[in-house]
Amino acid sequence: MSQRTTVEMISRRRMLGMLGAGVAFGMGAPAAVLTASDAAAQTPAAQTPAAQTPAAQTPGADQRQNRPGDGTERRQQRRSSRAERRQARRTERTRRRMARRKARSERAMARQEGRNRRRMARRPSTTGTGSNGTRPTGAGTTGQGPARQ
Repeated sequence: MSQRTTVEMISRRRMLGMLGAGVAFGMGAPAAVLTASDAAAQTPAAQTPAAQTPAAQTPGADQRQNRPGDGTERRQQRRSSRAERRQARRTERTRRRMARRKARSERAMARQEGRNRRRMARRPSTTGTGSNGTRPTGAGTTGQGPARQ
């Protein structure tokens, strides 16, 4: 009579397992209830030939037959559309790449022209004398004379 009752804590893992079992049972039970039907099964001999019209065979069969293009044509149309889009992307990518190359080369030429202008501006004038007027042309800052001819 002096039994002690202990409250046991349920871990998350154990609770998740119970929840999963409850979900599995809840999903399986309605399927078993729904499959139990009182309707009698029909046999192929019980059907009359008049009941087998093309629309009664499969729902939507006449709609599929009256469609303008069958699945193969639609699939080919989708494929060709994808190929055209892909080709358009490639040509656009090539056009952008060529524009970048052209702009890059124009910038390089502008830099080169600017460097040449600055170089020419730093050079002494070629009037026959040096920058101070006393030295002959060709006498640079290295102390060397003009080149031999």
